[in-house]
Amino acid sequence: MTSDAGHGQAPTPDDLRTTAKGWQGIQLAVLGFVGLCGVLKDSGPAGVPWDVQLAAGVLALSALVVACCAVFLVGLAAWPLYRTVARPAASQRMSRALRTGIALTFTAVALLALSAATSWWPVKADKAGNTGNTGSAARSPVHVSTEAGTVCGPLSESNYGFLTLKANDRTVTMALSEVISLQPVSSCG
Repeated sequence: MTSDAGHGQAPTPDDLRTTAKGWQGIQLAVLGFVGLCGVLKDSGPAGVPWDVQLAAGVLALSALVVACCAVFLVGLAAWPLYRTVARPAASQRMSRALRTGIALTFTAVALLALSAATSWWPVKADKAGNTGNTGSAARSPVHVSTEAGTVCGPLSESNYGFLTLKANDRTVTMALSEVISLQPVSSCG
């Protein structure tokens, strides 16, 4: 009386090799995704603390190392360097390498997700609504000359084709076509 392979019997080395070869395609996709995310990663939003950016970099590099280890382990099961005989010890080694490699693949994806999560780090906005280092530049005053006269003050948000300044507690908006010169100054005094 014979029994089916799935009922109580350990998988054969050939079964494990076939499974490992299937997982290698998934792993190579994960490895490529980790590498692509590393290449496309920018410095993040301005104002994110350096230790958070450092943690993101360490997590991304860890994901790459873990993914490489996972590919190696599953590769050992898929393409063994030795001739496997249908022995329980060989099947156990291959099975352990395959399970560990699959677990490391999921670990690499989790590390990459944690690394990417730092791009949603909350950044405090300054009073002008700007974030990070751009706030001081946006509040620096400018001296604007038009045919109607001159105005001095910090720039404000404006519509397309217009320039808006905050000058002497009032908002001055003018068309860009009216501007003769615009000079950054240290103060309007």
